Amino acid sequence: MNAPPLLTDPARAWAPWNPDSKARWDLARVGHLHRRAGFAPSWAILQRDLGDGPAASVDRLIAGEPTAGDGQSALDFDAMLDAMTGQLAEGATLARLQGIWLYRMVFTPHPLRERMTLFWHNHFATSHSKVKNSLLMQRQNDLLRSHALGDFKTMLSAVGKDPAMLIWLDSTENRKAQPNENYAREVMELFTLGRGRYTEKDVREAARAFTGWFVVRDRFCEIPGQHDPSPKQVLGHTGPLRGDDIPSILLEQPACAEFLCEKLIRQFVTEVDPISADLSASLAQPFRESGYDIRVPLRTILRSNLFHDEALRRRRVKCPVEFTIGTIRALEILKPTVQADALARACGQMGQNLFAPPSVAGWDGGATWANSTTMLARANFALSLLSDQDAALGKRLNANELAAKHGATTPRDAGNFLIELLVQDAFDRKLRERLSTKVESKEIAATVLTSPEYQLA
Repeated sequence: MNAPPLLTDPARAWAPWNPDSKARWDLARVGHLHRRAGFAPSWAILQRDLGDGPAASVDRLIAGEPTAGDGQSALDFDAMLDAMTGQLAEGATLARLQGIWLYRMVFTPHPLRERMTLFWHNHFATSHSKVKNSLLMQRQNDLLRSHALGDFKTMLSAVGKDPAMLIWLDSTENRKAQPNENYAREVMELFTLGRGRYTEKDVREAARAFTGWFVVRDRFCEIPGQHDPSPKQVLGHTGPLRGDDIPSILLEQPACAEFLCEKLIRQFVTEVDPISADLSASLAQPFRESGYDIRVPLRTILRSNLFHDEALRRRRVKCPVEFTIGTIRALEILKPTVQADALARACGQMGQNLFAPPSVAGWDGGATWANSTTMLARANFALSLLSDQDAALGKRLNANELAAKHGATTPRDAGNFLIELLVQDAFDRKLRERLSTKVESKEIAATVLTSPEYQLA
């Protein structure tokens, strides 16, 4: 698979894409935008954004919709979910925590914010398996959501004092007499700079700066007597550095914005092609100049020539959450929706247990999502949605009725509708013709949802 030429030309790659007679703003481009920057959209959203154009569609994704999927205003929906998590998180099982978040994703008026919350959950990977406190895990999730589209500096500073993170990386053992280096190492290697861009001395000195930060009664607490006040030297900065000084030192390193932008390119553009240093650096410069406003690189990516290059469609495997939530939202399985605990189990069977990433590096993603076990789980999930027998996931979707609701009343029209809704341009003419011979919309939907093309974003 050859890398698209735009990947080697940063100036052209990040220039805004504009439709013309040769490259139209069509249904395939609308679907691509939502697959990458949200979840698979409903037919109504596809049609609306097709009419509104790329700029308005990107702006709406960044700002969020005015109404949630359950009909509430966005403000009322967020208030309801925040209240629900506040009441249910303490003492909740892992499955309950997962279900609450997945329910939010199904109905959210702000799909990009939830996708970015998931992105940061993987970036600042923290697991319930060690924290063993559902309330702290939920608070971290709320923290990531509140900063998901804000400025990275504020989020990084807050994460460093987050009780779940402090427990996860043993910062509660970080005392003056015996500094623990875990958080200092990961904040450089995994959260800001990447390997090879700091020294072991930088790690040791930063660990001393973080001494004295603890968790007391589920809250961050600084104990002055356990802080090492002596001079330290971190990445060229010398003085009696404290934990609060470290984020600014890290963010002023050019490598930080470049490291983050490469991860964003992997997330939103391609996970299979090489990303040149020049491509990341050209995206990183305005990011740094903005004060690390996360919306700056996101808006550039989503409006860019590179993002809209047809050769870069379906260069990512959908993670299980993308796959399941996108399917439910696209097929309008909302009233009633699926059982949240069953949805959480399905994602786990596909390899993604929310609040329980496999390591400090998060999920590997990419091809690791696609093996014989997980692909069978994906197929089983799709078939369960279409089932008249499955009480937890099925009995909620009638493919014929959905097609008819949107004007597709004949079997052939219904088949074309499902293809345009779910995969747009992914199927060639021969496959479309073969599917059009099927009479049952349920059979067509099953074929589409279990196809290799549908697994890709």
